[in-house]
Amino acid sequence: MKKSVVKEFLKELSKIFSENLILEEEELSVFGYDASSITGVPLAVVFPRSEEDVIEVMKLVQRFKVPVTCRGAGTSTTGSCVPQTKHLVISFSKMDRILEVNPEDRIAIVQPGVLNGTLKAYVKKFGLFYPPDPASYAYSTIGGNVATGAGGPKGLKYGTTKDYVLGLRVVFPGGKVFQTAPYTLKAAVCYNLTPIFVGSEGTLGVFTEIALKLLPLPEKRALFLIGLEDEFKGLEIISEVLLSGITPSSAEFVDKTSLKAVLNSRYGERVKKVFPSEKLEGLLFIEIDGIEEEVKKQFERLKDVLKVENRMLLVAEKEDEIEVLWEIRRTVSPAVRSLGKIKLSDDVVVRRSKMAEFLRWIREIEAESEIYICAFGHAGDGNFHINIMCEDDKLELAKEVRKRVLKKVIELRGTISGEHGIGYTKREFLNFELDPFQIEVMKKIKKIFDPEGLLNPGIKFSNGNIFQG
Repeated sequence: MKKSVVKEFLKELSKIFSENLILEEEELSVFGYDASSITGVPLAVVFPRSEEDVIEVMKLVQRFKVPVTCRGAGTSTTGSCVPQTKHLVISFSKMDRILEVNPEDRIAIVQPGVLNGTLKAYVKKFGLFYPPDPASYAYSTIGGNVATGAGGPKGLKYGTTKDYVLGLRVVFPGGKVFQTAPYTLKAAVCYNLTPIFVGSEGTLGVFTEIALKLLPLPEKRALFLIGLEDEFKGLEIISEVLLSGITPSSAEFVDKTSLKAVLNSRYGERVKKVFPSEKLEGLLFIEIDGIEEEVKKQFERLKDVLKVENRMLLVAEKEDEIEVLWEIRRTVSPAVRSLGKIKLSDDVVVRRSKMAEFLRWIREIEAESEIYICAFGHAGDGNFHINIMCEDDKLELAKEVRKRVLKKVIELRGTISGEHGIGYTKREFLNFELDPFQIEVMKKIKKIFDPEGLLNPGIKFSNGNIFQG
């Protein structure tokens, strides 16, 4: 953009948002990164408080042809909320109100800046439950969760964010407002467009209101933590449990390489105290929940399934004890940082029947390359978080390993992203999974909603954007 255009745009923006606008370079840098290694510098950051504010912003965006990047809490791992140079950032930190919770309808209507954890705590007062639980649930926003199609450990039984979004209010460049669907449990009048926006990573429209389906709060929970002397056995156990007729609310797997990092972390002593065996190769978390009587029945059946010689087993039934054990799982992602300065991460998904085959292949590649490859995550639905860890001198080799891993996932008829999206960091691999016609259709859909390419350009599709990292 010409300097004169930028100057006029910022002048007009300042007239509307004198108190909810950042223009100073020092403050702008805070909004130039997320949980990936990508960094950028926004042109400006604006903090709308209402849909009306967003409409005014998007009118200016259209008028001056200014690219827009939307931002929740900045927890994306793919760079999808990192602005390129001269992007306007719309931060939703001040659109953080829970607008309605209706226990009879089991519906919540929220602004996009509401934290996932805040919503969970609020609806719990009504005996209700919002299941999607990404690892960042305590500090990630509902808007960000919807934009990336976030999942989490409870995806096995309850599904992911896409299964709970009833409808959205979306603003397009120029200020037009579009509601994707009525906020009802059934709707058959219009095309079902809501799913197109879930996982769109800010490339199709700006969310201002999100209607979510809620469930009754489970009466009872129980967690089984299993120590594995053979990491592959953990994946077999998941199949055993499901074939027995039990559907856990969560089934989380910590592989051998990730466990190595955990044992060296501040939670290491806790794990060693629970499972002192020097042969420990992995951990498996299996949680069940529901009506108390049903949980009691599943509890007994699950104990029978898990009665295998030499298996290490810890059971927790009290809420505080359960959460203490889950902290071990939550520490995995930060703990693996100890295995290398550089992390290349992906959230791939394969069919459950292919999990063991995939992990064995990973171990072969790890031994061959002499690079740490962590493969932990939501094994209940085949979703592995692959973290390739290395030092600077092995970066190029690590990149080649990453390509081989993603190609193997496609060979196994899986997907290269289950819940984190594409962002900047995975877009070069889009053609591993999608053929040219599929990509063409996606680009045509974007053009319908964003004909001038102002919404998060460079995300999902390469367009010559500039960024660092």
